[in-house]
Amino acid sequence: MKVLKGKLTGYCHGVSQTLHKASSCLKTAKKKNLNCYSIGQLIHNRDVSTYFEEQGLKIIKKPEDGEPGVALIRAHGITCALRRSFEDRGFILEDATCVNIKKTQKIIVDSYRHGRTIILFGVKGHAETVCLQGTEDPSKPGKSVPMMVLSSEEDLENLFSSVDSSTPVTVVVQTTFPDEMYGKLFDAVSSHYPDCKKGNGLCYACIRRKQSAIDLASSCDAVVVVGGRNSENTKDLAKYVEKNGSTVFCIENKNDIDSSFIQTLKEKNIETIGVCSGTSTPPEVIEDVCECLKALN
Repeated sequence: MKVLKGKLTGYCHGVSQTLHKASSCLKTAKKKNLNCYSIGQLIHNRDVSTYFEEQGLKIIKKPEDGEPGVALIRAHGITCALRRSFEDRGFILEDATCVNIKKTQKIIVDSYRHGRTIILFGVKGHAETVCLQGTEDPSKPGKSVPMMVLSSEEDLENLFSSVDSSTPVTVVVQTTFPDEMYGKLFDAVSSHYPDCKKGNGLCYACIRRKQSAIDLASSCDAVVVVGGRNSENTKDLAKYVEKNGSTVFCIENKNDIDSSFIQTLKEKNIETIGVCSGTSTPPEVIEDVCECLKALN
């Protein structure tokens, strides 16, 4: 089997920062003889999360879930209210919130102060969307900035019936939101509201990774996308490559290259296969997948 690896694989900057700070949290907790936590799953990769849990990083969702200690705010961030509740209970917080999310929070506050209505495109329940929904104006602590959340075109009717077309609106987006849906929603919203401003955009690292994957696919019979099954950017990457006409396989690690997977490769006469990844996939996992594929006859 001929294997080609994409030019952009492995961690993005935000994930790298999160893992670095997770290690720092563990050291601080050990030095102070405190418990160490991650507020929510560390990253959307089961292998990495399991490794850090084995090192002592416990997963909690709220301060009541454990005794006060050192707690990591992962890349997706948390709501202002949740941050405050951890601080009030005596937790030492290490902040790994992605810089792009912090910028979006500032845009939300600035737009709100200028009398604009905030419209957020995001996957409902996704950690980043929840974080952005919980953004507070520092001058009004305890009160989240009001906003409308849209996840699909079905949500447009409710928006249009609730917010008058003369209203000045600012659109912000979850940075890993599916780009096709983002385009459809923004076109609809900007057409309905003459005074519509684009606050932020999709994650540039994810956009570049998609283009790299398409370039890779043009030289292969099929593409393997390696990443966590609950990773939005990984799922979106796979859909993007598939939409462009390529055969796509989604796996988490080399263990998914089983007899069924191999049989499918044979049935589809796959001779050259590309390997790319989501932004939270460890480089060593990608290398293992490549080596495993190369060994196939």
